[in-house]
Amino acid sequence: MRVLARSREPEDAPPVGGGALPLNVRISALIALAAVAVYCLCCLVYNAPASPAKDRIKRPATAFMEPYFWQDWQLFGPTPGTNNDLIYLRARMKLSDSGRVVESSPVEIEQAIDRSPHDFPVNPTKLPGVLLAFDAAANRYAGVANKFKKLPAARRDAARRLLDKQFSADFEEMRRFFSVQAKTLYPDAQIIAVQATFKNRAIIPFSERYEVPRPKERAQGILATSWMDYVPGVAQ
Repeated sequence: MRVLARSREPEDAPPVGGGALPLNVRISALIALAAVAVYCLCCLVYNAPASPAKDRIKRPATAFMEPYFWQDWQLFGPTPGTNNDLIYLRARMKLSDSGRVVESSPVEIEQAIDRSPHDFPVNPTKLPGVLLAFDAAANRYAGVANKFKKLPAARRDAARRLLDKQFSADFEEMRRFFSVQAKTLYPDAQIIAVQATFKNRAIIPFSERYEVPRPKERAQGILATSWMDYVPGVAQ
């Protein structure tokens, strides 16, 4: 009679297929899943249509999404542009030898910044988006300020102060940004104030570009800021 031997594995052999994951791996996975869940929830709220429910919870979602996860709509071009936005920057500087204060000539800065993403296409700068936001704020401010002409003279100052308060955060960002740009233009100067003028210039339609004489591109003023104190150190 032939007896078949039955193979046995050592009792201390590890189970086939592995056991539970280590604790640190499970904790890391849970943290990663929680981060993904928070991002997805905030993204849904951020992109949801306007509604009373969104108004109640959009503040934390917006704080999470901006400024790193917001959508840059420059990627899309549903309609071609008809105007070029222009920003002319001036600086007020103190001469070191005499202490006399001088003002620079206006220098247009937006067109060069708009072209700057082409300098490094692998990781293009987002500075054009900053100026796009400034242009939008300037147009909104000017649109409201122009309506003050219809108000009685006694109410205009109060309305202007209220409007300035509403746009105070926008002008503070402009003050810091234009301080950096002024320091770039005049690195050795003692800058004490900056001022920006917003304009736009209509683009000549393609059907008219080859006319003789060539049509002129005329710039239209939108808004001129007051002189804003220079912010030292932001350009370093």
